Amino acid sequence: MKKFTKLSGIGIGATVAAVALIITPALSASAAIVPTVGSTQPFYLLSDEDGSQIPAGSVKGWNDSVLGSPEESDADYNSKFVIPADAGSVRTFIAPRGQEKNQAAWNASAPLSLTPGGIQLPNLKPSGNISAGTGTPSGSGGVANAGGDYSLGIAFIANNGNTVLEADYTYITVVANPNPALATWTFATPAAAAVAPAITTTALDALAQGNAFTQTIAATGTAPITWAVQAGALPAGLTLDAATGVIAGTPTAAGAYSFTLRATNTAGTADQAFTGTVSAPAPTAPTQPTGTDAGKVTIAAPAKGDATVTLPAGSAQANKTLDVWAWSTPTKLGQVTTDASGNAVIDISSLPAGSHTVALVAPGDAAFTVLSWGTFDKLSASGDTLTDTVDLTAKVTASDLWSLNAEKTSIDFGDVARGANKTAALGKVTVVDDRNDLKGWNLTAAASAFTKGADTIPATALTIAPSAFAGATLKTGITTGTNGATFATSAPLVSTGTAGALFDAGLTFTAPDSANAGVYTSTLTLTLTSK
Repeated sequence: MKKFTKLSGIGIGATVAAVALIITPALSASAAIVPTVGSTQPFYLLSDEDGSQIPAGSVKGWNDSVLGSPEESDADYNSKFVIPADAGSVRTFIAPRGQEKNQAAWNASAPLSLTPGGIQLPNLKPSGNISAGTGTPSGSGGVANAGGDYSLGIAFIANNGNTVLEADYTYITVVANPNPALATWTFATPAAAAVAPAITTTALDALAQGNAFTQTIAATGTAPITWAVQAGALPAGLTLDAATGVIAGTPTAAGAYSFTLRATNTAGTADQAFTGTVSAPAPTAPTQPTGTDAGKVTIAAPAKGDATVTLPAGSAQANKTLDVWAWSTPTKLGQVTTDASGNAVIDISSLPAGSHTVALVAPGDAAFTVLSWGTFDKLSASGDTLTDTVDLTAKVTASDLWSLNAEKTSIDFGDVARGANKTAALGKVTVVDDRNDLKGWNLTAAASAFTKGADTIPATALTIAPSAFAGATLKTGITTGTNGATFATSAPLVSTGTAGALFDAGLTFTAPDSANAGVYTSTLTLTLTSK
């Protein structure tokens, strides 16, 4: 056991005391609470009873006394904060996080004695910061009432009294209470410093025109990371999700691409260039050879009724089994085996009369490279498919009618008690749209306010429920709405014919509790407009 003494003047609220202390080793690095990021000197909270470190998460009362220390533990209470040159004063403070060197933002503070040789274990009791600051909330009690995240520490101030030369502090989290004396706070584990992003994906996976694509661009660094195209453009058909870094879509064009992505978080940005080529879709048939394309040979014109032609492919193609393709549209005619001279006898019986191109391609060749090709004209023979054309003309006529007609000219709801309602049928409403140009239309209905002399019942007392007229069938593309504002509509290119589209509606009048007795009148207006 060892005796120690707290010397008066060594910290705010320090007193002379003698207690028994069990000497314990300093906490291991794995158990220690690391100093707060941004604190100039290492900063820990110690118990004023035995000098042991107060671990993160410990709940302390607002009036509990704790000691600040630049060391993890201080059984003898000898640790000191080094005083920077030019310091004229020192204060304890409570400040919003990030505002430790901005006195104007402090919530509360209290003076300390600027002791030569260093500030020794200052008392940081939150309620001891008795000077209210200009920050919000102001004062120790205000912080206790409001709660939240703050910094608690000491600050060395220049002789001018305005400049904070150094701030040594730790993070605390305050649990609010209307009674400051009952508020609590915890020594918070400091957040790790944000790490700027670094993009680890350096190339896109293979891209092919017409093939669906998705790839997540990866990056290290502190989340969240947002993404943007910094330069160039993604291949046509692809989009970038700014929140996830996923590039997805279906490329719509083949060719080279070049773009730069930027990853951004609170600590910075990182750029990565991407270049490559969107490949053309794999061919499904050879391209029809024309003109002087390689491999062109002369095919002897077949006589009328011939079922075959001979394509002289040359000795390089002798004794080979090859695929046969024919055009105008690419059609595979099957396979043929050439003779010792490279001649291929091709069955043309399935081809109609007319001009044709035929070509030979090696089986299994994904590029469909044409080895030999030629053209010929097939003459029409008995039994061949023949075509001829006949011009057809028809004139579409219309009545060019455009009209709206409501069959009833007046509706009487009769007697309606206050707070009650009555429903009446609007009756047949006919819309005729048989115009020369069918553009579609909208039918709306709106009632004016109900009036009786100076007394008024708002138009909202009337509800309108459109429907098709009893027994009528509306053509596809003509629909009723759910209220008067959209009574009915028609899609473009839909004619009602001369008989028209027939509608009805249920009209419900509700008498307000506040209405004076008497006969009220209103006007219901139906409006037909062309789209």
